[in-house]
Amino acid sequence: MKKYETINIETDRMILKKGDSFASKKVYEYDLTKCTGIDGQNELVKFDNPIDFIGDNVEEYYNECENDKIYDWYLYLKKDNIPIGNILADREDEYGAIELSYNIHPDYWGKGYATEAVQSIIEYLKELKYKKVIIHFYEGNNKSKRVCEKLGFKLNSKELKFYKPTNKNIEEYEYVLDLD
Repeated sequence: MKKYETINIETDRMILKKGDSFASKKVYEYDLTKCTGIDGQNELVKFDNPIDFIGDNVEEYYNECENDKIYDWYLYLKKDNIPIGNILADREDEYGAIELSYNIHPDYWGKGYATEAVQSIIEYLKELKYKKVIIHFYEGNNKSKRVCEKLGFKLNSKELKFYKPTNKNIEEYEYVLDLD
């Protein structure tokens, strides 16, 4: 197993694997800064042009991820191979901690997909001998808070941070899960 390689991980309902341009555009067709409850924003707004983080050359994109020490999984439903979300693991520190960030397409919220996928990635990170997993989210993102609490993460800190989409300072929460 090569470190920073985004391997396939299977859960009960999903396959987590490398994505492609289609998957990125599908997952990021909505402006997720406007619908997650952060700073009171709860409006579904579709982008005119969905975000394509991967581009036409998947191999080059994932080589860059490995070089930048990033794992980048896209979540596909087993039943129809539809991409429904994305999870990144990056910002590894010298103490064996790594940060996760995730997005689920709004059509799939409230079905436990984020919890299921994050749990499977935590198991993989344990195999790689990481000591802690860290998740940050802004005040109002109660969906992320529920995922963290279901998985046993504990509030480590909160800090007033500038939130660019609304040009305001709001609380950013840091939740930590010890893997030892």
